[in-house]
Amino acid sequence: MKTTNYKTQLGIMEQQRQKKRQQRKREQEIKRKKIADLVAYGKEKEKQFLDKLKSTYPSISDNNEDNEFASMDFSSCDDGKFIEHEYKHRIKYRHDQFVEGLMFDRSKLRYMDYRVRQGVRQIIYWQCSDGCYCWELTDIDKQSDEFTISTNSNTQINQEPKPVVYVKTKYMKKFL
Repeated sequence: MKTTNYKTQLGIMEQQRQKKRQQRKREQEIKRKKIADLVAYGKEKEKQFLDKLKSTYPSISDNNEDNEFASMDFSSCDDGKFIEHEYKHRIKYRHDQFVEGLMFDRSKLRYMDYRVRQGVRQIIYWQCSDGCYCWELTDIDKQSDEFTISTNSNTQINQEPKPVVYVKTKYMKKFL
């Protein structure tokens, strides 16, 4: 009788493990779908913004067409000036809603500094609920008071905290 009870308990335990595995699989699938939806939404907004930038930068092109993981979203070369552009769609927020400022990934700052030293202009745009704002990195040493470095994460996709750069609101310029 004890053997039957033991086998029954093992069966119940195995069923519980299977349910947990199925639940984890469902959660992972939901997370993948959320990420895919966010990426598709972001790409659509980038295309819309690219059309707006064409009036200011006629030669602008989408870097993501050739490389899905391009360091910067767009590039242009007008009047002999090569510029790389990054776009952040933050329409849910006002540009001055956060004390720290608006953010972007820290690795992007390293890339931008490297490119500025090569003579390439670097501009980041944030489309917010109260308009479009931009910030241009020209000299990381001279502009060190314009930003802070911290950590943050995307809670929509349960992202682990990662290093980010917050550009202070007073150093942003209204664009468009």
